[in-house]
Amino acid sequence: MQSLAKEWLRPIERVILRLHRNDVPIPEIAMMVGKRPGTVDRIIEMVEFKQGRSHHPVSDKGGLRPIEKVVLRLRAKGENYGEIGQRLGRSGSQVRRIEAYARFKTS
Repeated sequence: MQSLAKEWLRPIERVILRLHRNDVPIPEIAMMVGKRPGTVDRIIEMVEFKQGRSHHPVSDKGGLRPIEKVVLRLRAKGENYGEIGQRLGRSGSQVRRIEAYARFKTS
């Protein structure tokens, strides 16, 4: 992995990438940083995506999850995060994160 500009990487991303470069297994990295293995894998993928070097195209992952599709559709209709959150049993801030991740996956 090439040298990254540290000003745009969060500390946890730098730690995860350093461990990953040193061939530490994902489950072990997850235990070290207090995250789930899937989360660590997504962090690595997102950083690689930001660099334009993603090895996992979105289409290989099956596209958007159903909740992401619903959130994007309702946001397109003009509903706010709080209204969507009440409908889906989630907080408005969580709906905002779901929307951001869905937009990231489709970009």
